[in-house]
Amino acid sequence: MKRIDELRALSDDHHTTLVLARRCQQAAHDSSSRAMELIWEHVLRAFSGQLEPHFQIEEVHLLPALDDLEEFELSARIRNDHARLRALRDATPVTHAMIEEFGRLLESHVRFEEREVFEHTQHRLSSAALLAISKACESTFRPSSEPLLK
Repeated sequence: MKRIDELRALSDDHHTTLVLARRCQQAAHDSSSRAMELIWEHVLRAFSGQLEPHFQIEEVHLLPALDDLEEFELSARIRNDHARLRALRDATPVTHAMIEEFGRLLESHVRFEEREVFEHTQHRLSSAALLAISKACESTFRPSSEPLLK
């Protein structure tokens, strides 16, 4: 799936997000409570350092642009996914089932954005919306996620 330049940074975020999602799903099946604690520490760091900034860019710039295209179902799904992921992040106590749900939802969310949202709307979004998304990606501090993957 070829991504236009203005959406490339958002799309690039998805690679490390998928790795995190898969690690959550794997950790959910590890009986070790230490594995569960470690992956949840990774999730919390990823959330503040990568996921939340990514969500904010989408919520401020992408979702209104989708609504302008009357793609209400797409924007509603993204909003709902973001809300559920935040709720899981904030839930206690952390359980294997919760980590698995977080991983599955995160993977599903990324695949939805890549295959349905970006693929079907990237050439329909206004140039003003695309420029705003691109500038927001450039100006938003998003630390490298490399340490999250170790």
